[in-house]
Amino acid sequence: MIAKVPAKSTRERIIPAVGFSILIPGLGHYLAGHKRDALLWFAACQITMVLGMILAGHTQSDYGFPIRIGDTTLLFAMIPECGNFLVTQIITRVYGSVELGGLVPTEIPWRHFGYLLSGISGVLGMFSAAHAAGLVLADHENVRSGQTAALVHPGKAALLTLLLPGLGHWVTGRRFKAMLLGSAILGLFFLGMALGDFADFDRQRHPYYWAGQMMLGAPAWLTSVLSSGVRFTRLMPFQDAGLLFTTSAGFFNVIAALDAFHRAEQDWLEAAPGGEKSSPEARSGVAR
Repeated sequence: MIAKVPAKSTRERIIPAVGFSILIPGLGHYLAGHKRDALLWFAACQITMVLGMILAGHTQSDYGFPIRIGDTTLLFAMIPECGNFLVTQIITRVYGSVELGGLVPTEIPWRHFGYLLSGISGVLGMFSAAHAAGLVLADHENVRSGQTAALVHPGKAALLTLLLPGLGHWVTGRRFKAMLLGSAILGLFFLGMALGDFADFDRQRHPYYWAGQMMLGAPAWLTSVLSSGVRFTRLMPFQDAGLLFTTSAGFFNVIAALDAFHRAEQDWLEAAPGGEKSSPEARSGVAR
């Protein structure tokens, strides 16, 4: 199959939609003319961020690091919250933590739920960029009459993968790939959780692994809530394998979301009378 790419004018609109969405979720939608979507994305990302910061006592900043030139802090890197980039930069400059001035974790009872909410804010911020890009493509790559209803715009396909691994492929008609990816990613994640006695989804003990686990989306977020009362009480011989599996599952889900976006994009471009064929280098390895 020969891959197609959006027209140059469409690509020129997609780039700022993606960039501004990362800066402030919803801004890319607003600039693309989708004001209702802009409001929904902005509200979802900022409400979860602010509420998460309040519940965790702003201790999220203890898990990031400043990027400095001399004594000047240019950026504050905190994953995954930096997907909601500008608000993260503002909050980390206004509120310092270092464990909230010395409080122990038990003195912040909603700490873990707060981490979950602020992390969701950043992940949603990243996916808002894909959704905005998909809307721009749908707006400017007009498909043949009568085919729009049968198509899923790429941003929606990527977002559905965040809700459930494989779902983005399912709604575009790729049922076998959906079941294959969904079962592989979810199986890897829950096998890893079992190896860690369901106590490994913990930002305080494993902040870097936790950032990857968050990328699995809704199944991981629900698991985090249900296992929040489980604590490390003994030596777990397969803990490292569990952490590797759960984090890998999160990263694989990002790849699955990108693939769902690409497949939906190809469907859309094939239904459009225009579009440009990609270069031989970009076509290599492309399969349906």
